[in-house]
Amino acid sequence: MKPKIIRSERLKEKDYGATRVVHILNTDKWPYFSMAKVRKVSDDIRLGYDAESNVVYYVLEGKGTCVMSDKEYRIKKGDCLVLPKGTKYKNLKGLTLLAIASPRFDREKRVYVD
Repeated sequence: MKPKIIRSERLKEKDYGATRVVHILNTDKWPYFSMAKVRKVSDDIRLGYDAESNVVYYVLEGKGTCVMSDKEYRIKKGDCLVLPKGTKYKNLKGLTLLAIASPRFDREKRVYVD
């Protein structure tokens, strides 16, 4: 991949039901990590884990609840969650997050447990 600027006005938000995602960087040409802006718009979110990716979430806006390893945590703007691959988690309604995954996130490799 060559150096580039990714212009926000060219990015589109995708609707995944309870989650809205703007994929900032997620391409086969750059397999080392991916980056996305994630908005949680409903509490209808399933507990699961990422089979291959380590994920870091930085809370950009809002406050809400994160369920991580069977415990609930209140989180707010400025908090950072570090989730090694295999960690069961879900983030609930009211949060806008910057998600960085390494290696890059693949929605097909998320495993749901409930």
